[in-house]
Amino acid sequence: MTGTDAPRAIRREILARRDALEPGVRARLSRRIWDHLESLEPYRRCRCPLLYVSFRSEVETHGLIRNRLGRRLEVAVPLTDVAARRLVPFLIQDFEADLAPGAYGILEPRPGTRRIDPGEIDLVVVPGSVFDKRCGRFGYGGGYYDRFLSQDAPRALRIALAFGMQVRERLPLQPHDERMDMVVTEEGVYRCPQQ
Repeated sequence: MTGTDAPRAIRREILARRDALEPGVRARLSRRIWDHLESLEPYRRCRCPLLYVSFRSEVETHGLIRNRLGRRLEVAVPLTDVAARRLVPFLIQDFEADLAPGAYGILEPRPGTRRIDPGEIDLVVVPGSVFDKRCGRFGYGGGYYDRFLSQDAPRALRIALAFGMQVRERLPLQPHDERMDMVVTEEGVYRCPQQ
């Protein structure tokens, strides 16, 4: 297996297992993950987080986003600029009114929502396919979050959400694979502050 084949094989295996989760189980585990996330002081204190909008079998985030909006707290979500291969953050105020299917069918900000400078983002809630106990992460292969974290919001705290079955002991990370500060699962929180 070549250096790029191993991550692809690991990603395929874990995503197949994640996709096989029953919707009720996924919803129940997601709520436990939310409880752990919302108990974290950095999340409770953050001013302007970027939250991914969950898609398919990812840890669900629609409830997290609605919860922040209901408390009149700022929340940004990403728009995927496929041509530039970048994520662009926008503030939203109403989940239903401000989001519509965009790139890859993922809900994204509609035209007219307010784009913000990535430097305003103080915390990023990150999706992914596979993680490890050292807070390593494999995304989905496009590099969108790796670029956003390394180039656009390098000072933002990075918190990944994952089901426990997505966490391995150690991944064969490449230099471009950005590490997280924390990985939150239904079982608890892996903390790996960046040096």
